[in-house]
Amino acid sequence: MKTILLKGVEIKIGSRVRFVNDKGLYTEVDGVIKPEVGKVYTVRDINDLGGFLLEEVKNIYFEWYSPSGKLDFVSEPGFANFRFEPGLPSLRRKKIVQIEILPEVKETLYKPQRKRVLEEELV
Repeated sequence: MKTILLKGVEIKIGSRVRFVNDKGLYTEVDGVIKPEVGKVYTVRDINDLGGFLLEEVKNIYFEWYSPSGKLDFVSEPGFANFRFEPGLPSLRRKKIVQIEILPEVKETLYKPQRKRVLEEELV
């Protein structure tokens, strides 16, 4: 099974990754569906160059030509792994709740005082 080490985390097919860099992504190729920055995606496959194919982003096969105009290969466009980070939750983004614990708790029992009823009131 193909795996890639991404920022110290092993990424394989089925792993979740967050897309973080779209700078210059397929700017010279029309018709490529691209992932959105900040969203988390599932790795569907890892191509021979270490690029990710994503479950949520599927493209048609494109013909890729060399600068001389010769057909190099036909494949679905992948996305370089440097454009991603592991899709694991980050502790930096979670809220931290501070709880104050009192050193001593005193319990008191509330005893209601009985009202004295005068004999005259009962009659």
